[in-house]
Amino acid sequence: MIIKLAYRNLFRNFRRTALTLSAIAFGIMMLIIFDSLLSGVDTDSYKKIIDLETGHVRIFARGYRDDMDEYPLDRSIKEPQAVIAVLAKDPDIEGVAPRVSFRIMLSDGMGELPAVGYGVDPAKDPSVFTLKNSIDGSFLAGSEEAMLLGDGLMDDFGLKEGDYLTLLTRTKYDTYQALDLKIKGVIRTENPKFDWSSAVIPLGLAQRALDMGAEVTEIDIRLRDPGKLEEVRARLEKQFPHLEISTWLDYIEDVKAIGAAKRQGRLFLFSSLFLIALIGIANTILLSAFERIKEIGMMAALGMKRRQIMALFVTEGAMIGFLGSFIGAMLASAAILLYLAPVGVDFSGLNFKELGDFGYRMTNKMYGEWDPPMVALTFFMGIIISAVTSIYPAWVASRMQPTEALRKN
Repeated sequence: MIIKLAYRNLFRNFRRTALTLSAIAFGIMMLIIFDSLLSGVDTDSYKKIIDLETGHVRIFARGYRDDMDEYPLDRSIKEPQAVIAVLAKDPDIEGVAPRVSFRIMLSDGMGELPAVGYGVDPAKDPSVFTLKNSIDGSFLAGSEEAMLLGDGLMDDFGLKEGDYLTLLTRTKYDTYQALDLKIKGVIRTENPKFDWSSAVIPLGLAQRALDMGAEVTEIDIRLRDPGKLEEVRARLEKQFPHLEISTWLDYIEDVKAIGAAKRQGRLFLFSSLFLIALIGIANTILLSAFERIKEIGMMAALGMKRRQIMALFVTEGAMIGFLGSFIGAMLASAAILLYLAPVGVDFSGLNFKELGDFGYRMTNKMYGEWDPPMVALTFFMGIIISAVTSIYPAWVASRMQPTEALRKN
């Protein structure tokens, strides 16, 4: 009976109820969309870290990671081919790619810009990384004297594919080296670490230019089943005790830090939603109660107990929360599935490059991610918050004395 009465009373004042519904629906929709965009950036960043920077597992010489940001060439893997031969026999490993990372300066004769150089094996690199699929132009071949350049650097120098650029660096023995290389392709990965500050050359060319011989600074691995990450790492640590084994999870501290801030932002949004519900529903229930004073008195006179009157108004608040949460969740889900996930939001007007590297691997677009558990949580939280904020006005309504209520004009 209480549910039936609450349903009948819900739209007595349609405009007021509709405004409250709209406020709750808007709050729910924005909360879900906000969380969707941040979750999407997390997922996209993790994917780009694996697909372009680390693979699933990385192998270094002992001590390399201590000064990793300095790209030390004197702490390299001495016999990479022997290591690669063992890895190739592991049934859990899908691909293996050696790389050399080193500091460079790029010059067009009029200006210079610092960047990071990567020596990659054109034959092996695609078995671990997706760099080859993000090139405008041609990918590298063999040990040719050519480079791939990030599109941000291309814009900085005002270059185009086919132009030449000088790559300046220091060898393993700290002597200077200069290479005049043709730009064979443009890197467009939507990962700022590559697009804004990288030049990629063939591994053989890098080893010759840096006096590395056959040495490399890292060996990267892609697994057939990423779920076996720790199992494979433990096995490789036993096989190669003289090397250092790490996984992609060791390189996402910056993204994790932003994720922690995201959780605080989610708490803020839930608090905002609570405030919206508190103001909207409390106002709706209180006004509804004062408009129905005689009706409340009649119900009390007929034997309805205070807790039942209170339950009636709380149920009305919960119904408003249910409808508002349902509408907001449906609108948000439609926006995510039809636009935010497949198309994304273009932030190119903000020029993230000027903001610098802030952890997330994005250049100008954010994609949403539909998260059913989060949608469900937000939906139920909307109902619970609406019901909770109805308790006080429901209590006020339940305290009305039947005789006084019936005397009201």
